[in-house]
Amino acid sequence: MQLAGAGPMMGGMGGGMPMGGFGPIGQTRNPIMQLVIGCICGFYLIYVLWVEINELKAFRQKDDLNPIMFLVPILNIIMVWGLPEKVLEAKQMAGVPNAQVPHPILYLFLWPYFLTADLNEIWQAAGGGRGM
Repeated sequence: MQLAGAGPMMGGMGGGMPMGGFGPIGQTRNPIMQLVIGCICGFYLIYVLWVEINELKAFRQKDDLNPIMFLVPILNIIMVWGLPEKVLEAKQMAGVPNAQVPHPILYLFLWPYFLTADLNEIWQAAGGGRGM
């Protein structure tokens, strides 16, 4: 009943927190455009990574992801390798049926696409997905 009065305009103020034990719902993005624009501009990839990791962290309501660690040369491989596990947990929290994530090797090479696509699936299942 509370969802009827709380529209997507409320953002992180409670409108993005429907039933369940998860945090605010993030923004839906086009994964192919993320990959294409990221190939053209590397700074955009850093921005996208920062925003998406913070959205995932807020949704899961856990402080086990730090976007800075994704910028440190050896730690970034370790962090990206463990990212599918955290995305799978978020999918299960959102109630995605038959929740699955790609293999960590795919995340290592094409994380802008796979992370964005998985987060879009989470936001849709959680009942949100504000578009740009």
